[in-house]
Amino acid sequence: KAQVKPTHAGSDIETAIDEYLVGDDCDITNAVYLNDEQLLVPSAINSLMNLDGAEYEGRSWKQLFGEGIFFLPPDYDAAAGDAEMRADLDACVASEGRQCLILRKCTSCTVESHKEIVYKRLTPWFPFQEGISTDTTIDIVNLFTNQWRNNNNVLHVDYELYSSVQDALTGTDEWEQADYNSNNHKYGFPRNSGPTGYVGNQWNSYAWSGGHADQSAFYIEVPSETTVV
Repeated sequence: KAQVKPTHAGSDIETAIDEYLVGDDCDITNAVYLNDEQLLVPSAINSLMNLDGAEYEGRSWKQLFGEGIFFLPPDYDAAAGDAEMRADLDACVASEGRQCLILRKCTSCTVESHKEIVYKRLTPWFPFQEGISTDTTIDIVNLFTNQWRNNNNVLHVDYELYSSVQDALTGTDEWEQADYNSNNHKYGFPRNSGPTGYVGNQWNSYAWSGGHADQSAFYIEVPSETTVV
């Protein structure tokens, strides 16, 4: 807007542009929109990468990775990305007695139950090995982004899924139906899992197209005593 007005000074465009572009409080307008859509906080104005400390459902969160309007790629170094995610998960153990919650928000999902899914870990993770999960190793980032499998990842044994943060915190209304990849296909979280039965095509994949969750992001809970800079 600051460029358009001087360029078209004295013309109808100079005055008409006010109806289409925000005014002098552009940063504030952006912050409000992004906070609604992407869990941004005012201190993170114009920085899609910095979601640390954002508040949602009474908890603080930071983004792990995302697609589409939530674009934030996983760490190129798979080992470093996995190590960071493990540390983030363990950050809640001291204060909450459990690993931190993982939240996927999906604006493009076509089924209401999948617009918000919370993953609550129950057991320790296998050691890291890059790529597809095995009977003794797991790549946590790849598990969520591209290859959702049941190795060290069995519903009601290793984790629970919920349709809201509050359900996860109170341990109510756990999802009943799990689904996984049984091959090398790149179907990510949560494959065709659902609250009571199979629900198709709400999965994300950072390698393939086809699922409806192509406008989605993963966030991780930040414990209350942690200060995120």
